[in-house]
Amino acid sequence: MPRPQGLLLRGNRWYSNFRVPNELQKALGKSHIRESLETSDYREACRTIAFERARATGYFENERRKLRAVSPAEPKTKKTALTVISKREAFQMSIRYLASLEHEFKTWMWEEGRLLEPHEQEEILSGLAMDARDLAGGTEFRGQPLDGTFELQSFLQAEGVECAVSSPAFKTLRPLFFEAHLEYLARHQDALKGEPIQERNPMFKGIHPQSPAIVEIIEEPTINDLLALRERAVREMKLCEKTADASQTLASLLRDYFGGDRKLSSIKSEDIHQLFDLLRRIPPNATKRYKGMTLAQAVEAADKAEDRQRLRPKTLKNHYTQITALFNLAVEEHLMKTNPAKSRILRKSFDENVASSPRQQFTIAELNRLFRSPLHRKGQKDEESRQGRYWVPLLALFHGMRCNEACQIYTEDVKTWEGISYIAIREEREDGSTSEKKLKTKQSRREVPLHPELKRLGFLEFVEGRRRDKTSPRLFHELTPGHKGYFSDAFSKWFVRFVRDVLGEGCKATMHSFRHQFRDATRAARLPAETVARLAGWENGEAPTSRQMNHYGRGPNYLRTLAEDIAKVEYPDLDLSHLYPSESSEPALRPRLREG
Repeated sequence: MPRPQGLLLRGNRWYSNFRVPNELQKALGKSHIRESLETSDYREACRTIAFERARATGYFENERRKLRAVSPAEPKTKKTALTVISKREAFQMSIRYLASLEHEFKTWMWEEGRLLEPHEQEEILSGLAMDARDLAGGTEFRGQPLDGTFELQSFLQAEGVECAVSSPAFKTLRPLFFEAHLEYLARHQDALKGEPIQERNPMFKGIHPQSPAIVEIIEEPTINDLLALRERAVREMKLCEKTADASQTLASLLRDYFGGDRKLSSIKSEDIHQLFDLLRRIPPNATKRYKGMTLAQAVEAADKAEDRQRLRPKTLKNHYTQITALFNLAVEEHLMKTNPAKSRILRKSFDENVASSPRQQFTIAELNRLFRSPLHRKGQKDEESRQGRYWVPLLALFHGMRCNEACQIYTEDVKTWEGISYIAIREEREDGSTSEKKLKTKQSRREVPLHPELKRLGFLEFVEGRRRDKTSPRLFHELTPGHKGYFSDAFSKWFVRFVRDVLGEGCKATMHSFRHQFRDATRAARLPAETVARLAGWENGEAPTSRQMNHYGRGPNYLRTLAEDIAKVEYPDLDLSHLYPSESSEPALRPRLREG
């Protein structure tokens, strides 16, 4: 192993010895900076010199800034930010690192190594062996783990790349640099001993001093490489599970049509057009209804069976948006030069075909009938098997909650602050531990004051009763999640059947219709967009500057403001008085929907 740069032996003591850059020598009045490392131990000196080198680099850079302050500015070199990296690019970066070490060693051997005295060679071999043991053993030096982090950071700094230790890219690169450095240390023990160099790690077979620094070791990136990168980005960036599910659907679609081994460079704009020509003929739920068939086979089978159902325009547009985003990722990570899905003609075709009619909502008459069904007749809410079915539609109607948000509430999520009862929409437990609850977006996390009508209906009394049951922390313990972990999956399907049984086939409203009706009710109440967004967990739709402004404030009294605003949400002519608890029943007229 070559003696680390800047390490100098004088007698039996080791020194740091750094050459001052030419442009700084006149200002500093010296050509070298030499300081004692206060050790005679070679291994300790090798460890220390790395930190001294970093300190000297910082010192030189600081002196350069001083010079620039009194001289014409030099153009700055822009650093590249790295957050996510493909396996292909990460591997290529690690072999560039190994190749650079090999080249540096070859140069040192020619200039200095071949002239070593036997005792000097033994000293370096001993230090090299200790380095390999420490690295392989995962020990620390001065509080820094010897796990490839230092080697990777040094390489990235030399390359002008900024990469946070917590980023997905750093986590992908670090183990590769760890393995590359171990390979380097092992090989050069062979070289210093005069033995044939053995290639221990098959990953780095063929990487030697003569290897080009940017050698292409593996084949061009493929669909599988891109999908693996997308999957890792979803996982590392902790995107919501709905996004992860959409990624799986997209992966199946692209692998089916293109094949996982299809080279990205071979995918052109016309291929994307042909893909969507096929998708426009695909029946919905084709993978379930035509199991084991390719997309083309499913189309053919549907045509033979005279199945006229096809993917809705909105579904097609969603597929197009996701595919465009996927190939954008490929371009950003340098797996492709251009995005083949970017087509103004194709994008416009989806905009023109997507139906603009709003989601069907319940009429007031239908709501009155719905909440007078046998399920909502007085007393039915006390049946344990129906508690969720009783309360979830009411929570959705008066608070705009998503179905899954309402289904997964814990009893501890219903809280009180200075007399204001509210529901904390969150994923974690009260003590900060994890739970099975899931949120769709970052904005979904919020505190929603309880609507006065839910209080009149006896919701708080119901919650207190559930708190006494220690068998389950969940408010609606009888509801079960679907196979993907969402309680809304089974509940939404049940609700469609419930609506059909009570209101007939003509009503097409769903659980999600309550969220639309809540939004219309907030418009009628003239609530500001910021308040509505906070209550229902939406982005507020304002310009970026306004959104930033709305992040300020929101102290404890903001909850009181929200409580006052949600009390203004009304549904004129909706009569739920038959559901009031007997001890607080009000006349069977349109109930008051405001407190006070």
